[in-house]
Parts: sequence; C-alpha cells; structure tokens
Amino acid sequence: MTLDLSKRILTDPYSEAPAILLIGKSGAGKSTLANMLIGEKIFKTSDNSGSSTSSSTQICQSASICLDGKEYNLVDTPGIFDTKRPNDKMQNEIARSIVQCSHGLMAILFVIDFQAAGRYTKEQQTTTDAVLKFLGGQEESCRHIIVVFTHCRQKQTENRFFMEEGFSADLKLFLDKIGWRWVIAPDPEIFKEPNDPVVERHMNDLKHYIRLLPIYYTTELFKKVRIAREKELREIESNEKKTTNEKIDAGLAVAKHEFRGEGCFPLHSKVILTDGRRIDVSQLSIGDKVCCGEKNGKLIFSEIYAVVHTDNQTVTQYQRIDYLKSDSTEGTLRLTPKHHLFVSQGKTIFAEDVRAYETELLLFDGKKLIPVIPHRVTREWELGYTAPLTQSGKIVVDDILCSCYAVAPPYQAIIDFVMVSFRLYSWIMPISDCNKEIHPYIRYLKRGQWVLEQIDYFNTIIKRL
Repeated sequence: MTLDLSKRILTDPYSEAPAILLIGKSGAGKSTLANMLIGEKIFKTSDNSGSSTSSSTQICQSASICLDGKEYNLVDTPGIFDTKRPNDKMQNEIARSIVQCSHGLMAILFVIDFQAAGRYTKEQQTTTDAVLKFLGGQEESCRHIIVVFTHCRQKQTENRFFMEEGFSADLKLFLDKIGWRWVIAPDPEIFKEPNDPVVERHMNDLKHYIRLLPIYYTTELFKKVRIAREKELREIESNEKKTTNEKIDAGLAVAKHEFRGEGCFPLHSKVILTDGRRIDVSQLSIGDKVCCGEKNGKLIFSEIYAVVHTDNQTVTQYQRIDYLKSDSTEGTLRLTPKHHLFVSQGKTIFAEDVRAYETELLLFDGKKLIPVIPHRVTREWELGYTAPLTQSGKIVVDDILCSCYAVAPPYQAIIDFVMVSFRLYSWIMPISDCNKEIHPYIRYLKRGQWVLEQIDYFNTIIKRL
C-alpha cells in the first residue's frame, strides 16, 4: 500500500497543510464562520441538526482552503475549553483537532460571542490564558490570533467604530496583545445573502489578516503528535496492515494522551509552609513541610517525600469548587475530578462527587478546620499539573483539606497502609526529579487497585441492603 497523498485521501482524513484553527466556546458560531470563509456550506452547524443555538457541533471538521495560491487546512474544533465533562467520543474529537494541527499553525481564529465579550469576565480571561498557553504560549500565540466576533447587532456589524464602543477595558487589553486584529462574522439571520457586501467585506478583512501573519509555527505537543503519526504511517505502509477501505487514525492515540493528562493539582494552587508562607504547589521541594490540618487546636505539618508526576505543558481538566471563607471572601479549589478530598466526619470522596449547597468540606481558617459548603461546582481546563505526596497523606490546598491520593476508591486509611512500602522505597532511594510520567513504583502499586475496587463494590451492595 503506497501512502502518497493521492492514494490516501479516502482512508487518511488528516491534511499535511498548515492549519487555520477555529477555537471558542460551544455555540459561539465556529462552524458558521468556517462556511462563511469557504463560501459554501461544507461544515455541519447546530442549525443543520435542529439543535438549539446554545449547542455546537461536537465533532472535529476540516476542509482545504486556498489563499493566494497557498493551501491551508481549516479546522473547526469541538468546544475544547468548555467546562462540561467530555466523554470518550469528545476526547477523540479533541485529539483529531490536535492531529489536524500537527503540521503547524498558520492562524488561530478565536471566535467570541460578542454578547458575552462585552462583559469580559474573570472566567473568560482564565479561559483565554489557557487557550494561549495550550497553543504555544502568550507571545507566539498572540502573533497568530485573529478575534472573530459573532452574534453582533446589525449596526455593530456595519460600523466598526460603533462596535468598538462596546468593548470593555479588559477586552481592549487582550486586543492590544494581538495587535487589534479583529473582524465580525455577520449574523446569517440578519445578512442572509452570501454575496452581501457587508459579509464580503468582513471575510476579505479576515483573509487579509491571515495573509499578513508571520510564517506558521508549531509546538512541542504538535511536534510529538506529528512524529508519532509519521512513524505509524510508515509502519502501516511497510506492513500493509490497512486496506483502502479502512480509516487511518495515525497519531490519534498520542494526541488524546497528551491532551488529557493525569494530575492532581494545578501548578498555581497554594499550600502553607511551617513559617506561614503560602507558595505555589509547583514550588514544593522534597523535605518541605506543609500544613495538613490541625488536632486539638494545634497545627499539623507533614513532610513532602515525593512528587510522583508533574508537567507544565499538558492541558488538564479540573473540578472547580467555589466557596466562601470565614471572612466572607471567595475561595476556589481546583483538583482533578478523580482526586480525593475530605468531607465531614473524616471521610474522603472524589472531587467529582462534590455538590454545591450540599457537600460539607473542611476549610482551614488559619487556626483550625471548620465546615464549609461550596456554592458553585463547575469544570474548567488549565495548563499543567503536579502531584505531591506527604507523609500523612493529607495536604491543605487553597485552604481546603485534601487527600494526596486519586483514582482509587477513596479509602484513606487503606491507601495510607498501602503507601507504606512507597515511603520506605523513597527513603532508601530518594526521588529527586520527576516528570509527567507517573513514578514507576506507583504504577506498580496501582496493580493492587482492584482490591480497593472490590471493597468499594461490596460496600455499595451492603448500603443497598
């Protein structure tokens, strides 16, 4: 089987041209913009499926587009940074988006619903920062971003200066970073004719901005996926494992793994040292002692003996838990959905099981642990993760008492017992460095996870009796 481009079209859906990537929240209008830019309805939109405008096409779509004789791969992504939890199908579509960009990024079309953009909230700023980091860092990404506003009124669409009057101060700061490259995707409900001069003007402006962008760039993530993909294609070609009727998804597994990540806490979560200083959890070193609660009014500190894995490049999904501190200021805890944290009566549960206005967590108020009930629980994406282990198996992160453990059924005492061997191992063979791959000894211990799962299974049955 020869895997040249002409014979691979039907089996290999991935282009080798640099990508023009559409990103934005679900329902922002990415697919509609893609069709407008191409000049015909190729991409499936939410309107085509009869769903509401608040939902978007949850599949990766792509098509070739030619600008000034140069071919590009226009890629419409699912809502990569949406807070809702993606299922396996969504993870596959996100991975396909990454594979489509593995030969470099020419332009990033950041599609923003202007109805929300005028109130550029803290959450939107956090999402923007995550997008920029995911696509190569602030400086490089900003050089390739073009903002496209959707759902604008007719007067705003026809008059650029009238549009700018609605920009908030924070939005103006962001546009400053990207050189004020912005256009409007006219609302098709208002401008219904495809050859409407207003539509043509905005699409010509968008193409002009793309032409002026510097040469396409890549990231470590895209390079890794491209190398893995090329290796798989060579193996397929040499072994003739695929027929022309079978779909090739070379590089998909690597892209999916790199995007999902496996972590515990975001890099900028705060912990408390013995001298009272609050530092980022990513700054912890082996031997540091951190607050892990209190007993009889006395603070307890526990030593960090290992950091089992850490990474500052992988986009990771976190459970965001908002609560009110004792001084009535708002606090926020972020941790991976399968991470354990403490609730009333000393029990532990998965972070994904925390319920707003219902679950009672343990808040450190500076002197003691007091109960607190969160008022909001959502999901969000953030770049990076780290997983420290303390001798006690507990750690106060962002003022909430958390476990150091994750994934296995949340039985703190049993896991503490199981981890004795790892603490002994780390004492004999100190762990100085760590990376994104989980420590091999922990991976070995995970083989016994089925024991905890059986306990959890029988415990559920007993509760039902």
